[in-house]
Amino acid sequence: MSLINDALKQARKAPPRNTPSALPPLQPAADAPVAAWLLAAMVILLIAAAIFFIGWAVAHHTVRITGNAPEPVAAQTIATQTAATQTVAQISHPAAAPPPANPPFVPKLQGIFYSPTNPSAIVNGKTVRPGDQFYEYHVKSISKFAVTFIGPDKKEIQIGLDH
Repeated sequence: MSLINDALKQARKAPPRNTPSALPPLQPAADAPVAAWLLAAMVILLIAAAIFFIGWAVAHHTVRITGNAPEPVAAQTIATQTAATQTVAQISHPAAAPPPANPPFVPKLQGIFYSPTNPSAIVNGKTVRPGDQFYEYHVKSISKFAVTFIGPDKKEIQIGLDH
């Protein structure tokens, strides 16, 4: 124990050493306003990029519709040619009987997107919702498998998907 006491006495008698405390104290770093603006600009840029890519994805999203396929182009062409032939026949034979009246336009259901709060359907290539006007028809309701229209004669017409 006396060795420790002797060492402590010698340390107290020794002159103080030159320590690095003589250096000036360190100053806190100043906030760099450029870094704050750079961070804000990066966040805004990332948000803009996200909005752009989400918009691009929505615009290029394809929807697969199950149900009746649209009428082939060949059938439409034949119907047009038949109507043209009947018109030519009327002109060349004025005494001939008038052509039969055109059958009433009947909507063709191609698909249903059912949701209890916002149902919609594809009819003749157009999206309709309950309450919409579709040519001379009014869309009354849309269920999981059918669309109900009110015709110009106030009769209800229900068109369903073929399974």
